[in-house]
Amino acid sequence: MNKSYSCDSSQFSSYLAEAFSRFVEYKVNACGYIPDSYLQPLKLFDAYCCGCPQGHISLEPEVVLGYVDSLHVNNATARRYLSAIRAFSEYLILVEGIDPAEVYVPAKVVRRTGRTFRPYVFTKNEVASLLRAAEQYEPAKRGQPTTNLPNCMRCIMAMLYCTGMRAGEVSCLLASEVDTDNGIIHINHAENDNRRIVTMSPSLVDVCRDYTRLSSGHRSSGLYYFDTGAELNDGRVLTKTIYKYFRRYLKIAGIEHKGRGCGPRLHDLRVTFAVHSLQRLTENAIDVNAYLYYLQTYMGHASLRETQDYLWLTGESFRPILERMENCAPFIQTIFEEKERDPDYE
Repeated sequence: MNKSYSCDSSQFSSYLAEAFSRFVEYKVNACGYIPDSYLQPLKLFDAYCCGCPQGHISLEPEVVLGYVDSLHVNNATARRYLSAIRAFSEYLILVEGIDPAEVYVPAKVVRRTGRTFRPYVFTKNEVASLLRAAEQYEPAKRGQPTTNLPNCMRCIMAMLYCTGMRAGEVSCLLASEVDTDNGIIHINHAENDNRRIVTMSPSLVDVCRDYTRLSSGHRSSGLYYFDTGAELNDGRVLTKTIYKYFRRYLKIAGIEHKGRGCGPRLHDLRVTFAVHSLQRLTENAIDVNAYLYYLQTYMGHASLRETQDYLWLTGESFRPILERMENCAPFIQTIFEEKERDPDYE
C-alpha cells in the first residue's frame, strides 16, 4: 500500500501556507497528481502573498490580479500558473468550506483555435415574442397522430427559457419527475451524469398546469412528461422536433436565423437564461462572482469554468455585467476585446 504524501508547510511563508500544504496533499493523495504540478506555481504565488497579510484564510481579487500583473512570463506559462491558483480557489470553497464571497476564482484564460461560435443572447422582448409565437402557433392538420405536440411545444419553450435546462433534458423528462405541487423538477438523466433539482417560477408552474390540463386524454404511454400522443418513441418529443418548431417560432417572431453555424441556436435559450440571471443579480447589487457557484449547480455544469464561459455575451446583457465585475476580473475586458478582433470569432 502506498504511503500518503505529506506536504511540508515550511516550504511556504505567507498567511496561506497551511492551506497551500493541505491543498497539495489533497491533489496528490485524492486526485493522483504529482507534487511538482502545483508546488512551483504555488511557491511563486506564496512569495507574492507575503506582502499581502490577512487575518484569516481568504483570497481577495486584488491579491490574485496583482500577482498576475507581476508575472513576466510567456502566455502559456501564465495560463499554467493561473490554472493552479484557480484550482486552489475552488479547493478552498468546495473542500475546506470557505465562504465563496471570501474567495476569488480567476476566470479561465484560454487560447482558442479554429472557429469559435459567439452565442446569441435573446433580448427580453425577443423572448416574449418567441414565447408568444409558440402560444399562437397552430400546425397544419394533416391527420398526424401527434395531437398533443402543440401543447407540448408551448410548455417546452417556456421551460427552456425559465429553467435554462438543456433540450435533451427536457425531452427525456419523465412524468414522475415534474412536481408542480412543490414547484420542482428532478433531473435524473443529464449531461456529465449529473443529477440535480431545478426550481420552477410561479409563472412556469402555471404554464405546466395548463399543459397538464390541455393534455388530458391526448397522451399515449404516460411515461414521459412531454407526450406527443403518438405511440412512436412512447410519445417522447425528440430534440430534433423541438429544434424544428423552434425555427418556426423564430420566423413568426421576426428573429432572423443567420444560417447553419451562425444561430440563433436552440441552446442559446440556455445561454440567455444564464445571462438574464446574471443580469438580475447585478441589478440587485449581489456579488456575481460568489453566485456563479450557485448558478453552476443549478445549470448542471461540471465546473465553474463552463458557467464563466457564458460571460462572452452580446447586446444589452454583456456590458452591464462586465462593468459590475470589473473589480473582480478586469482582465475579462481584454480577453473579450481579443475575441472581437479575431476574424474567426463570429
